[in-house]
Amino acid sequence: MGATIPFAVATTSFHKRIERAALPRIHQGKVRDTYILPDPNLLFVLATDRVSIFDFVLPTIIPLKGEVLTALTVFWLRDVLDDVRHHLIAYGKDIDDYLLARLRGDKELHNRGLVVRKLAMLPIECIVRNNLTGSGWKSYQKDKTVCGITLPPDLHDGSQLPAPIFTPTTKAETGHDEPLDAEDVVRENGTWIREQSLAIFNEVASYARTKGLILADTKFEFGKDGTLADEVATPDSSRYWDLKEWERACEKRETPPSYDKEIVRTWGKQHGVDKLDPTNTNDLNAVASLQIPQDVLDKTVDRYHEVFRRITGESLKEFQLHME
Repeated sequence: MGATIPFAVATTSFHKRIERAALPRIHQGKVRDTYILPDPNLLFVLATDRVSIFDFVLPTIIPLKGEVLTALTVFWLRDVLDDVRHHLIAYGKDIDDYLLARLRGDKELHNRGLVVRKLAMLPIECIVRNNLTGSGWKSYQKDKTVCGITLPPDLHDGSQLPAPIFTPTTKAETGHDEPLDAEDVVRENGTWIREQSLAIFNEVASYARTKGLILADTKFEFGKDGTLADEVATPDSSRYWDLKEWERACEKRETPPSYDKEIVRTWGKQHGVDKLDPTNTNDLNAVASLQIPQDVLDKTVDRYHEVFRRITGESLKEFQLHME
């Protein structure tokens, strides 16, 4: 089932409508819920406003976050990665063709939901890094390697790498993802997994750079047949930096602020969430009792909408008109 979701966060108006329609849910992730459709070859994936840090789902929401994630995934697959084989079948009003009759015409579902092809998924997070930061920086500090890849000496947190690197991890149902040796993953699954991850990354990163953004790192997921799945290059799965801010930060060997939930993560670190165990019931209860300040949520909302506007050239509401 994935992460434990606080009841107050999980039970939203659209969840209740789906429950009344008796659409079976087969998976509840940290952010997305997956439902079975009448066509056994398809699934309905719904992006919620839940927010997770350090593998804990927080007892709050970031308003419209799920709509941003859905719309941005549609943008990348429809407008940029149209030459890539992916799992997306329908979005916007077109999802009505696949939903139960009583769920059709629901604008909130149109803005949050995707009908996708059912795949046998690889249990791997296909992470690509163009810059050294986050968990990659932590690994580099130990032995100058990330996922078995030796990197040049004297890099700093935020350094651009000589070329993007494939640094896969496990995809844990509970607890933390663990790094995998990149060469082992390639030997087990074939060279396509690295080649396709890097090719898609380069296409997304090149487009983002035309908008004055650096894609520092991101993660992809694939079916066993090589089909791109799940969310694509969203602020939940990626780290975007402003190009000029990054250049100024590099002069000081620092990292710039990112367009994601960094503000929430920083707040979580201040409250020791990064030191807790998401498989421990007491720690789960401790996180569920936290009160996230409104200004932290407001700033996070602004960052999500800002990166969306910069990438697509439109506000969320403007873009959603094109999804209808």
